[in-house]
Amino acid sequence: MNPLDSSQKARRYQNLAITAISGALYAAVGITTYFGLNFYGVKFWPAVIVPATIAILFGGRVGGASAALGIFIADIVSHGIALLSLTVGVPSNYIAFYLIGRFCRQFNIKRYLLVSTIALAIGSTIIGVGMYLWSQYFPLPFQSELTPLTFIPALSLIIWTFISEAPFLYIIVPPLVKAIRTRVQVK
Repeated sequence: MNPLDSSQKARRYQNLAITAISGALYAAVGITTYFGLNFYGVKFWPAVIVPATIAILFGGRVGGASAALGIFIADIVSHGIALLSLTVGVPSNYIAFYLIGRFCRQFNIKRYLLVSTIALAIGSTIIGVGMYLWSQYFPLPFQSELTPLTFIPALSLIIWTFISEAPFLYIIVPPLVKAIRTRVQVK
């Protein structure tokens, strides 16, 4: 057996384990810190620090996959609408945190702030547009009746998502990444 093959397999298993653990951590932190606050079904979400940190430490695929898994679990526990999570929450989380991990693996604060801003804007836009489309055909989370959103509430969702998550990405993630990197050798 080629040692490189076993090393690659070990790396894949490690990434899978990190994805699963981080996804569960993202869901748990999200469920315990959203405090029941939501805007048209989009939750207050300081838990973004988990997949952002994981994405920087372990790369875009691991960060994106852990975010997708975590938001799916959290959505099922909080509002129970699997199809909404799979069409809006999962893609927005995967893309945003994949981008952070893809472009910020070599951590630089200026680069991180730029990339996380762009990634969060993209993820927030996916959520706003996705919730707008969803609301045209199905009730929004935490509502029992169909309430189609118009342009202004959909735009408000984009803004809400961005401004409610950005401070956590900007203030908590950089020192968290630095603290972890100084104490643990992450390859």
